[in-house]
Amino acid sequence: MGEELMTFSGGPQRTGPLQSGLSQLEWLSYRSGGHGVFPNLSWSVAVPDGVSDDAVSGVVSTLLRRHEVLRTAFDADADGRPRQSVYESVLVSLPRIADGDSRRLFEEAPFDVESGPPARFGRSPGGDLIFSVAHIAVDGTGAWILVADLTELLAAQREGRAARLSARVPQPVDRAVHEREGGRPRAESALRYWNTALQDFPVTVLPVSRGNPGADIVRATLESPAASLALASLHKTLAATPASVFTAAVYTALAVQFGRDRLGLSLTWSFREFPSTHGMAAAVFRDMPLLVDLGGEPSFSEVLRRLQKAVLLAGRHMSFDVLEFHECAGRVEAERGSFLPGPEAISLTFDGIELGSADPGTDPRAMLPDSRVSTERTNEFTDVCNLYISAYPVDGQLHIHSRIDASVVGARDSTGLVRLIEAILVHASVSGDLSFPAARSLAADPWRPGARWTRADGVWVDLDFLADRLQEHPAVDRADVREEGQRITAYVSTDLDPWELRDFLLSTDNGRNAVLSPHHFVIRRADAVTVSGSGADRPMLAPEGAAGRALREAVAEANDLDGPTMAGTYLTVGGRLCLAPRVLALLLDRGFEGIAVEDLRRPTSLTALAGRLRRCRERPVA
Repeated sequence: MGEELMTFSGGPQRTGPLQSGLSQLEWLSYRSGGHGVFPNLSWSVAVPDGVSDDAVSGVVSTLLRRHEVLRTAFDADADGRPRQSVYESVLVSLPRIADGDSRRLFEEAPFDVESGPPARFGRSPGGDLIFSVAHIAVDGTGAWILVADLTELLAAQREGRAARLSARVPQPVDRAVHEREGGRPRAESALRYWNTALQDFPVTVLPVSRGNPGADIVRATLESPAASLALASLHKTLAATPASVFTAAVYTALAVQFGRDRLGLSLTWSFREFPSTHGMAAAVFRDMPLLVDLGGEPSFSEVLRRLQKAVLLAGRHMSFDVLEFHECAGRVEAERGSFLPGPEAISLTFDGIELGSADPGTDPRAMLPDSRVSTERTNEFTDVCNLYISAYPVDGQLHIHSRIDASVVGARDSTGLVRLIEAILVHASVSGDLSFPAARSLAADPWRPGARWTRADGVWVDLDFLADRLQEHPAVDRADVREEGQRITAYVSTDLDPWELRDFLLSTDNGRNAVLSPHHFVIRRADAVTVSGSGADRPMLAPEGAAGRALREAVAEANDLDGPTMAGTYLTVGGRLCLAPRVLALLLDRGFEGIAVEDLRRPTSLTALAGRLRRCRERPVA
């Protein structure tokens, strides 16, 4: 944006740690790759007639003084840990945005969040106030807080009165200090709970099958007047929130579509139940894992009951630190030999859906022909999901949206899934409930396992997929993967040990789909000796070669560890995710590159990660 960028004025007013939430994951991405994972949030606020340009500039200045997060730089302290530094003031700039291209650049241009404000403001040709904010600073709810404040400040200017705003504004630095001091016991209790709960969390919703690195995402969006009416009806008859009703429909649809009886999704959650977070604009969104048992073919109302119980249980344990939660999950994955690189999440926004009484004579089934579905294929840097489902209103109509990795289960499944969710809502609303067999009959084209698929740890696994992966190792002559007594056994001809094969599987760049290591390996060596084992027990290993030594030294120095074993994963040897950017920087200092933060989260050994390193290319001299 050049000279139009807003800049800090004066020095830092105060500093502190980073509050737990989405901002932590964004910070990792900025520190490691130069941009956030999620796109900027942008809004337009109408400026009332008669409010001068100087008055609009004054309103923006007031907003900046009110919310510290808009005056915050996100960098690292001397130990490499996340830090936010609040500056005294920001020089306000309100450029005129002349056309669509200029507006797109204004809204989408990345922020330098380490040294500049995470927000920018401008004026449209019609005079509206436009602002764009980096997701590291503000989540969706926080953006609405800013919109509400701006709207009231502008109205007060127009009417010549004092703005009616709350006297106390929760600030993110205060929240972060509380989390690491007074709120620490609750966070530790939550992490103890998740350490156990994640042991039983399904590896993935989708079948474990081939995925192509960098594959397209298929997006399907269904505009459904019928589902809008059905949601309102079920909200009343089942005495449940629209979010719970819709989520129950999603779980039922996924169980039908993929033949599952246990499903786990991450529910996007705004952590605002405390007075100290209600009005905080900063990014305090996080994902709440929801494990729902659909055994026994429950009816829709029973799925809803089980879901509500799961929400209450998980909600009691939401005070976790997000980075520590991911460390916990990574250690669990290392223990059980599984890895899910991309999220499988559900996100709900129902503000604007009409939930009033519907015409008693209206049958939502008659409205199904009015539904419209659109699909597209995308491959953007934000397309990191295996499965993402959302619901949101547009002009009062419910839109159901899904994104699925096109290389895992095929393009037809994204459209089929939104149609099935709609059908379940509509048919359940007619009688107030829906049996599971009736829900199954609504699926037009459910996924079906092939001849070489088996159930393992609650998910369908393609045995040929695992065999092909194993045979990709240059030291493997032959691999055959079989189901034996509800366990997966791999018969492999090689001179490798079981732990090396397990390590290889879990370190393979497999795109977005889940990996599940066999429970048992039977290895026939070239000298006809047979070796067997799970691969979970690794020997103590010293680093081999320059790359191995560089990685061990970087991990040890960044985390203040004494000689981490190369047999352990980054997380099991004691590495902290918040220090992962420092590990990568130290590797660069030693002349190596080739791994990212995502690799350090993998349930695979430092030895395997060292094999991914390469010598840095010569950088041109300026």
